[in-house]
Amino acid sequence: MALPIQKITAAQAVVDSMKQRIRDGEFVPHAKLPSETALLKEYEVSRFTLREAMARLSALGIIQVKHGKGAYVASTISISALDDVLIPFFPEYDHSRMNELVEARNLIEAEIASKLATKRTQQHLDHLEHLLDCDEKSLQDPDFFASQDYNFHFALVLMSENQFYIAMYQALYRQIKAFLIRYAKSIDNRKQALEKHRPILAAIAGQDAALAGRLAREHAGICASFIQTGQQTSQT
Repeated sequence: MALPIQKITAAQAVVDSMKQRIRDGEFVPHAKLPSETALLKEYEVSRFTLREAMARLSALGIIQVKHGKGAYVASTISISALDDVLIPFFPEYDHSRMNELVEARNLIEAEIASKLATKRTQQHLDHLEHLLDCDEKSLQDPDFFASQDYNFHFALVLMSENQFYIAMYQALYRQIKAFLIRYAKSIDNRKQALEKHRPILAAIAGQDAALAGRLAREHAGICASFIQTGQQTSQT
């Protein structure tokens, strides 16, 4: 019995080849790729096919095409490409997916909080304190609460200086914000809810890595309960 063979276009074959060459280190981040003329000779494809392949690589965030300068291997993770990959999940409309998002988010944040406690600076602490310093009138707006809540957690992610964490968190922005807005609309005292972040900040300030990580992990249980019951069972 013959095994099925996946047929691919010439453009996809070029894409796959270029990806492999980048994986193999032939072209490193920031490196300029060969000219269009040189690539046409290497792959022996039409100009249209090559341009289609380069457009796909650009859409994937693997390369950056600079007008008049040529194509370069990307040096950073493409947030938009990650965001596009997540579109089919639609966690804001699927409670099980949202629960998985919450678990993943809190595992990351627990590790970040723990590590930040060992290397935090006064500038870090001042910025985090500022994000929690909001008056009750402003917090009556669910969108404002969601933004402040997200900004506090994203500040922790930025302070980790881990580019993978930063990119993933930015890619999840819409999903996380959607959850936070739903949560904000369900609670009576948003000021008190935001203040619940202070124990995490205190643990980081006190350089207690274990406590900071544990407190951050507790968010997973709080958010999971909210998703399952649709009611205010705890405050984040």
